[in-house]
Amino acid sequence: MPLALFVVLQLLGASPIDDFMRPIGPSGDPHVIAHRGFSGVAPENTLAAFRRAIAVGADMFELDVLLSKDGHVVVIHDETVDRTTDGTGKVSDLTLDELTALDAGSWFAPEFEDERIPTLAHALRLAKDQILVNIEIKTEAVTDELRGGIVEKTLEVVNALTMKDSVVISSFDPRALAQMRALDSDIRTATLYSERMHGTAGPGEAMKAVGSNGFNSSHSQVEASMVEECHRLGRPIAVYTVNEEADMHRVIELGVDAIFTDRPDRLIELLSK
Repeated sequence: MPLALFVVLQLLGASPIDDFMRPIGPSGDPHVIAHRGFSGVAPENTLAAFRRAIAVGADMFELDVLLSKDGHVVVIHDETVDRTTDGTGKVSDLTLDELTALDAGSWFAPEFEDERIPTLAHALRLAKDQILVNIEIKTEAVTDELRGGIVEKTLEVVNALTMKDSVVISSFDPRALAQMRALDSDIRTATLYSERMHGTAGPGEAMKAVGSNGFNSSHSQVEASMVEECHRLGRPIAVYTVNEEADMHRVIELGVDAIFTDRPDRLIELLSK
């Protein structure tokens, strides 16, 4: 979503995320979502990747959240820090101070050696009034408890920054989406589809079960029938993670409403043609 449109919607009292969370229609271009930020050119889930997503003109960036040992919502994909930092161990076994002391950039390229694991608050402050954000709550952090867990803490961060109209909450774990809906009946959510979690349920059934506003599928699993069902229900469908031009063409032709990609620059260039 261009910054000018983002600002106009706010001035008119409209919600930028409401504009995003509806089918775009047969003649519209799909929204561009930078997966873990512009992770094709910068280390994933870092402020550097998010800044580049904003600079390239993506409509939204996606990030992943887990809880630190001392209960802070931090932005990282894996259950452990081993792959994307110079540290070792589970995120949930490390305090915020221990996590933010790690080098989260050098694994990608030497120029990013100063990058650190950001908190959700850091990432949202960067995004505020500039770009929409998809917050994926990782299954590893979800529990059956409604209070005090990652879902409630994520909502607290969003509300503290008055950014409910700029975010969508997604998760593979139906518990996370049901808990978010129980805590806030208005916040926008999206079901991340997986056969392991949802079995044979179609998009409509999967969304209805947790009251979600949208449906996200892998591009390898998406079918025309899924797109048609979502649009019949007036809900958007997004696909992940699409990096090759041939795959981009295929899902665009299916009529999807948004595309997650590590290379938003490629998708933006393709759409401009």
